Amino acid sequence: MLYQMNKLKQYLSGFWFSLPVQLFLLHFRRYQVFLVFWYILFSTVASGFMRTFGADSLFLAPEYFGKINLLSTAIVGFALGIFIMSWNITTFILFSKYFRFLATTAQPFLKYCINNAVLPLIFLVFYFVKAVAYARYQQLFGTAEIVWMVLGFAAGIILSILIAFAYFFGADKTIYRSMASVIDTANVHYALAAKNNPLPKDKAEMRIDWFFSARLGLRKPRDVRHYSLIFLDTVFKRHHFAAVIAITIAFFFLIGIGYISDARLFQLPAAASITVFFAILIAAAGAISTFLHSWSIPVVVVLYLLVNFLYQKEIIDLRNKAYGLNYSDTTERPVYSRESVMQLANDKDIGSDKKTYIRMLDQWKAKQGSDKPVMFLINTSGGGIRSATFTMNALQQLDSMFGGELMKRTFLISGASGGMLGAAYFRELYYRKQKGANINLHDKQYVEDISNDLLSPLFSSFVTRDLMGPAKPFMKHGYRYTKDRGYAFEQKLNENTRGYLNKTLSEYKAPEEKAEIPLIFLTQ
Repeated sequence: MLYQMNKLKQYLSGFWFSLPVQLFLLHFRRYQVFLVFWYILFSTVASGFMRTFGADSLFLAPEYFGKINLLSTAIVGFALGIFIMSWNITTFILFSKYFRFLATTAQPFLKYCINNAVLPLIFLVFYFVKAVAYARYQQLFGTAEIVWMVLGFAAGIILSILIAFAYFFGADKTIYRSMASVIDTANVHYALAAKNNPLPKDKAEMRIDWFFSARLGLRKPRDVRHYSLIFLDTVFKRHHFAAVIAITIAFFFLIGIGYISDARLFQLPAAASITVFFAILIAAAGAISTFLHSWSIPVVVVLYLLVNFLYQKEIIDLRNKAYGLNYSDTTERPVYSRESVMQLANDKDIGSDKKTYIRMLDQWKAKQGSDKPVMFLINTSGGGIRSATFTMNALQQLDSMFGGELMKRTFLISGASGGMLGAAYFRELYYRKQKGANINLHDKQYVEDISNDLLSPLFSSFVTRDLMGPAKPFMKHGYRYTKDRGYAFEQKLNENTRGYLNKTLSEYKAPEEKAEIPLIFLTQ
């Protein structure tokens, strides 16, 4: 019994002081900022983070070319592989002092990734369970379709990781070839000396009893105290340099994508763009921590204050623009203040607005065929594509209940965000039908139109163009603007709505005044 207890204690001790377990715990002790990205991914997939905006569906049902299939999940898998490798590279650089024995082995980065796989594997299993359940019970996909999507995701992430390992395997061979003779000689001398004068037990900062080898075998870590710290650091620095080159290549690749991100082919699923964005942030945070050490936080604060100053002085301007307004001439720009707003709310203007709306009400009443008509006022809530889809579907159902006269009886539509997209699209369809277009307002294709993906081009543009890519100017209404995420959003919205909403506000002035369509008040 005592022997069995000792064996159990030995196994438990070996498990606890294994490199995979100690690395997993190390992430909670050092540089916890990197865990924020994992938390966001876990929370999003679990339908917790930004659920009301449909953030979970971006990961659980990724769209590419408007479809959820093997290709769309493969792209997300490939992007998640980039995120995992960026996390591995960054933490490998930051944590190398805790496992210096890896510097004396072949392929130290590969061994690190294998032993650092606990957190990624937990997430991948969690993601798999959630994605399959979502595809079956929310998207109503069949077993064969789900299998193909799972295979696509697996192929994407495996391909991404294999490309990274192929690069680092070549770098490892070059590094180890140049260092092998030094390592072998030192090991021989140490083995001979240790027989007569063994070194005392090492009191390392992080105790490691065993780790997984490249072939997933169990190995005990080598005592490296007979190596100079300069030598061990040199080995790691060469690997760090290879990692920096890999990140640099990825950086310039994203810049290149920014030049051609208008092409639909490069409008990746939103989940893929988000994970690539996280990978960039992890690499940037790791670079700051590596080179600045304790100066990291002060430098970040100074950079934040500098960017904020440049933004306030309009030296840099990251705001989305309303096309048709002149932003270049600051001298004629209206002053936005309480005083200027109150000047517009004078008795003369209020009286003029009142007369305008009374005329509009009279126009509306004249079309109702009753002395005391019932006025409909419609309010929609925000909530992204979900709200837009719900609003369009609800308006179609209500219109069928009122014999196709819902818009005729409605004087005002107000709301915000996604709900207003659905309402504006329905109003435009009604207006076109009134003008003679062959439109069935109750056609479910219009629900499909407004429910199509809007976020993929937005996030693709944000990552490849807004953050790091080239500024691509274009002309609109005689003014010069920059293609950004707002531009990508508007282009995709016009595509989804058949170009029907590609209008200026002034084009609705006359039909609203004639009560041909309801007024729209967009709030925030």
